[in-house]
Amino acid sequence: MTVTVLLGSLLPVFAACRGRLYKVAPMPASAPPEISMGNGGGLYIGAVALDGERSYERFEANLPLAGVVAVEVRMINKSEATIRTNSLKFELRNASGGALKRIDPKKALSAVMKYYGDKFYAKAAYRRTLEDYESVALKQGAAIEPEGELRGIVFFQTKRETTNLDGLILSVAGLSAPVNVQLQTAHK
Repeated sequence: MTVTVLLGSLLPVFAACRGRLYKVAPMPASAPPEISMGNGGGLYIGAVALDGERSYERFEANLPLAGVVAVEVRMINKSEATIRTNSLKFELRNASGGALKRIDPKKALSAVMKYYGDKFYAKAAYRRTLEDYESVALKQGAAIEPEGELRGIVFFQTKRETTNLDGLILSVAGLSAPVNVQLQTAHK
């Protein structure tokens, strides 16, 4: 009996040793239909916040409960000049006007792991999961050519146990005019 309990409790550890901590889905081929769009100097920016259910489908974790808001961003360059993403500043405000801090994929994954109590894992599984988070994140320093498009996830820190993402506003500065997008929540 003791051996069975011990083996059963070690199974998740062994599974994490050879795979990933969480299965991260690649970016979907098309943007969500509920994406909100804004225009700033020829750069059209669309964004949607992933609610708990949608974040679980994409990251195998409820990110808002873990204190992370994932915002899927789509940018289309309708200007005649190349736009570099490192010249853009993303800011997210909640319904009461408070600013949420932008975090990198590593901090987002750390918040998720802390929330779910992941203390024992293989370094290779952590590395693969972090690579997956980075692969879906909006690329820093990327160039958006005229008529080009770029999509990715931008992560923000919020309070743990967040269940309501209504009223979020994404602001993007660094263009000729800032763009403000009232976010919808991605859900089924």
